[in-house]
Amino acid sequence: MKRIFSVLVLFVLSVSLYGQEKDPKAVLDKMSSVYKAMPGYNIAFVQKVMSEGEVIDLMNGSASVSNDKFVLKFQEQHIYCNGPVLWTYLVEAQELTISNFEPEGQMVNPANIYDIYKEGFTFKYLRQDDVKGEMVDVVELTSTDPDADFTNIIMYIGQKDGYLKAWDLVDYAGAMSSFEVSNFEPNKTFPDKFFEFDREANPVQYEEDLRN
Repeated sequence: MKRIFSVLVLFVLSVSLYGQEKDPKAVLDKMSSVYKAMPGYNIAFVQKVMSEGEVIDLMNGSASVSNDKFVLKFQEQHIYCNGPVLWTYLVEAQELTISNFEPEGQMVNPANIYDIYKEGFTFKYLRQDDVKGEMVDVVELTSTDPDADFTNIIMYIGQKDGYLKAWDLVDYAGAMSSFEVSNFEPNKTFPDKFFEFDREANPVQYEEDLRN
């Protein structure tokens, strides 16, 4: 009788776990469609610097995105991209580097994070989880490119809104960088030239142009 009871318990647990399983592509496709429907958005995030599973430092950053254009501000580095051109500005040193933007050479950037799964990755559904009181679907992407900067990207995607709440990047050494969204403003529009470097607002002491 005890053995029968144990088998029944295992059966019920397996059915329960199976019921929580979701199609990872459906989860990712929903996220992608949600972001693509927006004219643009602002995001603020916190990066957790990890060492042996412990948080040793926190760094704040922000990004504004519209289609393939973005502005990323992180610590003392500001990056502007209007599509074809990329400006990288070191605020304290007042150094500017200009280059052609090559999306295929950028492993993860604010304009492709919600679409990156579509090429060069396999993916699987891990579990449901809770991020700041919101239920999320956790999906793991595994790179199929041996030259990629990261082997895995773990995404925490809101079940209700399809927004990306957090993500973890894991490199080939097993080191992980964790990012958590601290503020999100959807459906934003931006003025002309917003995604281009403003020389009047940002003094430049040294400039290097790497465009062909």
